[in-house]
Amino acid sequence: MTQDTCKQTPLQGWALVIASFTVVFAFSTVDHAISPLVEWLSLFFGVGAERTLWLISACTAGIVFGLFVGPQLIKSKKVSSVIWASLILMSGAIGAFVLIPQFYISLLIRFMFGLGAGLFSTVLWWLAYETIDKRFYIPMITVLTASRPMAVATGVPLVLYCGTLLSWRIAFATAGVLTGIFCFIFLLAAPKDNKEKTKFTPSALIGTYKTAWQTPHLKQFFTAMFINRFCYFGFYSMLGLWFISNYHMQTTQLARPLMAIGICETVINFIVPVMMKIGRRKLFYISVFVNIVLFGCFAWGFLPLWAAITFIGLFAMTDRIYNMLLLVFIPEIFKNSKDRTTIGSLVTLVSWTSLMLISWLEGTFLNIIGLKAMGVILLLCLAAGSLLYIKMLKQTIFIGNEDKL
Repeated sequence: MTQDTCKQTPLQGWALVIASFTVVFAFSTVDHAISPLVEWLSLFFGVGAERTLWLISACTAGIVFGLFVGPQLIKSKKVSSVIWASLILMSGAIGAFVLIPQFYISLLIRFMFGLGAGLFSTVLWWLAYETIDKRFYIPMITVLTASRPMAVATGVPLVLYCGTLLSWRIAFATAGVLTGIFCFIFLLAAPKDNKEKTKFTPSALIGTYKTAWQTPHLKQFFTAMFINRFCYFGFYSMLGLWFISNYHMQTTQLARPLMAIGICETVINFIVPVMMKIGRRKLFYISVFVNIVLFGCFAWGFLPLWAAITFIGLFAMTDRIYNMLLLVFIPEIFKNSKDRTTIGSLVTLVSWTSLMLISWLEGTFLNIIGLKAMGVILLLCLAAGSLLYIKMLKQTIFIGNEDKL
């Protein structure tokens, strides 16, 4: 670690870790619940089921914008102000979302929610790379990698069960309250931000990314990521429609497969460090190849339900393996970069830009071309992005002695 860490008491450190987990878990639950709730949301807003996927892209557009301006905003404003803005935007937007049934207004509301989530994500990167005490660094990295799949495994099924017993609106409102409470706890425990601030200007904002973009191999790395993530995020976006169409499942029946898939993706986060002992290069190649094969087996909905859920779980696990390896490779690929916060934000920024675009395309064209044609497109993107990754890695760290990897 090269960041200038700040000392925190055990109470402050664990408060930050727990609050970070809860906030990410809550907003990830609200975000990922859109796909399995397409039938209920379609009735609530009076639009077609495919069109409700625009709620995902609107939120993701907000996240992308928040991540884009976040690093420069932290250089210009006190971090406490950014956290307050995140708290108000996320909690307020969830409240408005469950109360206002107008679809196009809800798109704006979802954008504001995503903006708050994007700003908070930037704060987490600032905390992890620059300010958190080294004793809590690994727990924070675990939060950043494991909270979202845990939300899929438990948070989204809880929304579905709550929606059956009470109302999905009550479940969303509860997530909004939790987000507000734990954002406030995070604010109280956050390290002091004593760095000198610079004026926020468009030129300074563009300059931050312009400088980062000149880093050798950065263009190739993030181009590969942008294309590769179309498949993973695109399948998750249409997952509810995919199960409903191919296996004739009801909304309430989606809880169990989502729980199984989410558990697979959560558990693998803790197994990857052990698997690296076989060699990181070898593990990368194996996980990428198996990931492509698995998607090609289940994407068309021909497998029995139990087999499809198993294959999707394995697909999520292999995706997590090689993407965690890429995070491990970043310091070696960009060893001359000094702006770790911007690099970290770019990982999330590029990934969520992929989600924003593919969910919008699916919401626009899925009812025209169908699920199977979309599956072909996603498979091609997965293969192309993976090949671009391998080409870039062969030019950087996949050189020389295997023992180094």
